[in-house]
Amino acid sequence: MNVLLCSIIQIVVWCGYSLVLYLSHHDHSFYETVLLVMFSYFNFLIAVRFISNRTTGINITILFTIIYVAGRIVFL
Repeated sequence: MNVLLCSIIQIVVWCGYSLVLYLSHHDHSFYETVLLVMFSYFNFLIAVRFISNRTTGINITILFTIIYVAGRIVFL
């Protein structure tokens, strides 16, 4: 149950990241990369908070980060 809740929250955070990128569409790619790292770290902190196993939290965060980046590449 905690993994499902963590996954839903991470999806919401990635939607927020998409909104931030949409609102700042004229920024350089370096700043977008910094934001990507910040949001990934924030998702990691959420995963560690909800899931007591740190390895599972890292794996979930990496999985959702890869899915988000791959989705942006495919749709752009």
